[in-house]
Amino acid sequence: MRKTFLASILLISTLILSGCQGSAYSAIEEGAEWFLLNQDENFIYYEYSARDDKWSDSHHSMREMGALWSINLAANFLEDERLFDLGQSGYDYFKESFIYDLDNDFYFVNITPHKIKLGYSAFAILTLLEVKDENKDYLLEKFANGIIHQQEDSGELLTFFYDDRDTGVDYYPGEALLALMSLYEYTGNEDYLNAVQKAFPYYVDYWRDEPNTAFVPWQTQAYYKLYQSTESEEVADFIFEMNDYMIKEHAEFDEVCGNFDFSSGIVTAVYVEGINHAYMLADELEDKDRKHCYKKFIKQGLGAVMDLQFPLDDQDEDDYGDAAFGGFFGSETGTKMRVDRNQHALMALMKATELGLVN
Repeated sequence: MRKTFLASILLISTLILSGCQGSAYSAIEEGAEWFLLNQDENFIYYEYSARDDKWSDSHHSMREMGALWSINLAANFLEDERLFDLGQSGYDYFKESFIYDLDNDFYFVNITPHKIKLGYSAFAILTLLEVKDENKDYLLEKFANGIIHQQEDSGELLTFFYDDRDTGVDYYPGEALLALMSLYEYTGNEDYLNAVQKAFPYYVDYWRDEPNTAFVPWQTQAYYKLYQSTESEEVADFIFEMNDYMIKEHAEFDEVCGNFDFSSGIVTAVYVEGINHAYMLADELEDKDRKHCYKKFIKQGLGAVMDLQFPLDDQDEDDYGDAAFGGFFGSETGTKMRVDRNQHALMALMKATELGLVN
């Protein structure tokens, strides 16, 4: 799978010589190149130490599955066959861990048998919607069955299969709800819409009891799709409630929609993913004030994200490995790159580019 290395280096040279660096589109191209430069024998390395030019032996399967989804979306966005090939290879790798629960009629991802995460099923669905598989529709149905199996009468989604641990609540349910809504759009199966509607009041109460920024992006993306299907005013109001909170959490000097504080680093990309969808809703509902404020957050936030992409202005490129090109550091002082950082940066940039907010 390292055969793409030379082709990637040639493209890097072309990008530099063409002088197209600095735009959001070129940041997407270069971020996609980082994925291609960091392939391993199965799919992709999780973490790269840019200064040491070394890959970590560790893996984080959840983040690698999220990266897989973003690679497939980037392949479509850039129309790049190399990314399609990498996306298919990654899917084939994870598919080896698909296990069928005969008693309950669902599939789950057994890549980490000691921790079978709800989020795995979410990313299996989101990736399956983008790749080729002769049993695609069957697998989509069975993974969805697994997510619905995890839903309690209260609407809550249990975050681990066959385990009573309750971590990941700010992430995995939102990912799962997004997967169900995406699958509803693909199939029209009302069971998936009903599951999301059942979950909605539970997670509204959960967030209002414990408001935090981590919860907002995935739930926003899921509920934006829910709003598209139901036009529920309650759903729209909650999307705005969460994202207004995000705005205020980043406001400087109590100036709610002025300059924002993005000192938290690459996590800004995650927040922009949610705000992108809140912006879309504000646009549709002709909410001019929110549209203006969300747009400002997106543009400033993505400026901060692109400032973390290698090479930085003050870096001597000779001090870093070749596989650093296009990767995103966690902060301005960081030296390591990870698949999830590239995932969120590319997802935020691609959507904002599609919306015409950056170019």
